[in-house]
Amino acid sequence: MREAVRKLLRERGRAPQALHDSDKLGATLGLKSLDLAQLVFDLELTLCANPFSGLVPITSVRTIGDLAHAFELARADAGTGEAGEGGVAAELAVAQAAERRRAQRRGLT
Repeated sequence: MREAVRKLLRERGRAPQALHDSDKLGATLGLKSLDLAQLVFDLELTLCANPFSGLVPITSVRTIGDLAHAFELARADAGTGEAGEGGVAAELAVAQAAERRRAQRRGLT
């Protein structure tokens, strides 16, 4: 996941930096919506998975970690025909992260 982000940053003329799961794709890394679309497209081709076809809402993905969890869920779903134990955990983590962000925006935390 991080290597895909580094590659995109290099293509955009930005020096790759140390990347962390908590890095925000837009705010921290400065990726625009078109950059994110390219990143997701590249990952879908590489990983043969599409987490945004009903498994995870794309609007819930804000960080590198969120993106990794979404693809983990999609790969688990593709491998078993349904979300396995790991997939459920990944789905729950993405949902919890999205809820924390919503609460922060509402000023509840």
